[in-house]
Amino acid sequence: MKTKIAYTLLILCGCIACTPTVSDNAKPLLDDAISHYANGMYNTAKMLIDSIHATYPKNVEVRRQARNLLFQIEKDETNRTLAYMDSILPIMQSDWEKTQAKFVITDTTYLPKPYYQHKTFAKQAPGTTLYCEITEQGDMQLISSYQGQTLDHVALKVTHGDVYAATDTLPIGSVYNNQFTDLGVRWEYLTFDTGRQADVAGFIAMYADKTLKVTLYGKRKYTYYLSKASAKAFKESVDFASQTKQLYQLKQEYKKLTDKKIWLEQTQSSL
Repeated sequence: MKTKIAYTLLILCGCIACTPTVSDNAKPLLDDAISHYANGMYNTAKMLIDSIHATYPKNVEVRRQARNLLFQIEKDETNRTLAYMDSILPIMQSDWEKTQAKFVITDTTYLPKPYYQHKTFAKQAPGTTLYCEITEQGDMQLISSYQGQTLDHVALKVTHGDVYAATDTLPIGSVYNNQFTDLGVRWEYLTFDTGRQADVAGFIAMYADKTLKVTLYGKRKYTYYLSKASAKAFKESVDFASQTKQLYQLKQEYKKLTDKKIWLEQTQSSL
């Protein structure tokens, strides 16, 4: 009986000796991840690293090496993206500056932040008209200016033939609906932000070479036609807003990646 037990233990010890250890199983995955990384297959390498952490949570040493590899992959990806941005940012900045020459920055005395306004709008005489302004982030606001007998207008529609675009309603008393009388002259200003304008500016840009009718809605309807110069300025403003937003977002992403690069370098050096 004792001989049988000893024989069984001997067999078990042999099986244990032949069974791959946790390190033996995890190491090939790490080697595979390193190989894919060397060949520029970063996504595959990261998936293999995820597998190591999920399948072998107790293998501290291999997981440590896998984590270092992941940091290196993310550094390489960050550097590659930053290099690409370094090549296109100067071009985009130069193109933006050429377009920006058609715009002026509004007086910030009574405004919380500066806006870009097309020179055509900046030069036009105050009165009943429609114009737009663009933030430094590329967001656009549409302004309806009215001068005349009290209208209390709260919305507007721009029409070309059978197609039109209409804004949301800005109720009387809203901070976006400003009305006052100055030296006996009635003034009304409605300011529609990006959401409330419902892309009326985009509609004007699309039909800038057409006849565009503007209808103001208040106690009564008031209709006028947008000038060709204003329509052209709208088209150029919409293009400039898109250009400004793209450049702003790229700069924000560049800053995030630069901060990430610094963090990766500091973190990896402390491991």
